[in-house]
Amino acid sequence: MMRSMYAGVSGLRTHQLRMDVIGNNIANVNTVGYKKSRAIFKDAFYQAIRGGSAPTGARGGTNPQAVGLGVQLSSVDVIATPGSAQTTGKNTDLAIDGNGYFILESGGERYYTRAGAFDFDVLGNYVASGGLHVMGYMPAKDDSGNWVIDPLTGKRQIDITSGLVPIDISALQSTEPKATTLIRFAGNFDSTLEPEYVWDETSSSFVDNPDGADSKITSKEFYDTLGNKRVQYFKFEKIMERDQVDIGGEQMNGSIWRVRASSDPDCPNPTASDSKSEDYYLFFDEKGKLIRAKHDNGTTGASSSDWQEPDVTAMTFAATDDPSSQSITIHYVNNGVPTQQPITLNLSYLTQYNATFTGWAEYQDGYTKGDLRSITIDQNGVILGVYSNGITDNLARVALAVFQNPAGLLAKGGNLFQVSNNSGDPKVGAPGEEAMGAILPGSLEMSNVDLSEEFTDMIVTQRGFQANSRIITTSDEMLQELVNLKR
Repeated sequence: MMRSMYAGVSGLRTHQLRMDVIGNNIANVNTVGYKKSRAIFKDAFYQAIRGGSAPTGARGGTNPQAVGLGVQLSSVDVIATPGSAQTTGKNTDLAIDGNGYFILESGGERYYTRAGAFDFDVLGNYVASGGLHVMGYMPAKDDSGNWVIDPLTGKRQIDITSGLVPIDISALQSTEPKATTLIRFAGNFDSTLEPEYVWDETSSSFVDNPDGADSKITSKEFYDTLGNKRVQYFKFEKIMERDQVDIGGEQMNGSIWRVRASSDPDCPNPTASDSKSEDYYLFFDEKGKLIRAKHDNGTTGASSSDWQEPDVTAMTFAATDDPSSQSITIHYVNNGVPTQQPITLNLSYLTQYNATFTGWAEYQDGYTKGDLRSITIDQNGVILGVYSNGITDNLARVALAVFQNPAGLLAKGGNLFQVSNNSGDPKVGAPGEEAMGAILPGSLEMSNVDLSEEFTDMIVTQRGFQANSRIITTSDEMLQELVNLKR
């Protein structure tokens, strides 16, 4: 009879522990990144009354008999299922869509969390709400200390091979100027514009157009090594429409145009004494596509009036005359910058159709110095800086860690976990790669506590506690009856 009382006591004790777990879950229903827990019971030791016996020829077998000694706590498990994401509007807040934990560090201690309430401090450190450093990857530098540029994106290349470091953007608050190395053209040359030369049936030769030639002038700003803004002008002129033009040994019909690049808005003729103007001749085929382009200044003299145009009636184009890789060199004298600035001219996107003239220099890759103005983060965890010169560049990349058994992590409070003997070692990587989840910027992961489930468990736990208390009172009444037998 005393066994039943102690069994009831064990039931009270374990149900109280389960209530503690439920209470903690409900208390953290609005805690960012909180993972709920559950209490699992198991029966306690058994006291054997009689062992089992094997069947014989005369009698059947009997089962063993034992009386249980109550209940005990088996485990308190962490349920690591992800919570819903809540939009905050703060771009430094992060949530994880899928597997993984953010990696934090303080005083050499590593912590892991799903709570991505992060921000940048006054020194440029990316930190959690408690001041712990958020770990990740920074842009790579070469042996000279210069940023390594990704040739595909033109942005700083994030180094994910050198290990984790605290994210610190203090050295990335500004960008150095970049001298222009490329100018790209686009648009259409109107095929109906008057050319410089027209075919004369009487003389069977090209003659000057009596109506005069049409021309268009556009300009493009570019930058030198100090970030000074410069201007280059481009004059477009249709030269002639000609049959049987030699294009790398192949005879083609089409049109020849001239593009004059000049630092003078009047685009004067090229001279031998300076490099103020440079001429490029373009060949469009009979379908309006640009096939070849080449540099040819003709015959130059001391002044622009001495210039003589090359013989365009016999002009040929080589197979190497690539429209995408023409080059111009800007010259400077006593300007505090290198005396020469080579720039590639990409003309390959130009067309010639019977449509409005829209040819222009659409893009150049230089820029002046810029100061960091704002920050955005993409789904791959890449932190991007937007600078005052309009440039967007990589600042850092957040790292994630996944575990073989995330429920085995050791809870440290403050939404933090550490590695335990049963969690497995962390596998560290970048978001979106190798089974890592993606990043949801401007969001926080909510608690995964389900209030309806917790209230139901609370009712069941209350009834279990109540039932176990009845065991004690009933056993006490039975003992009282036993004592009263003496009367």
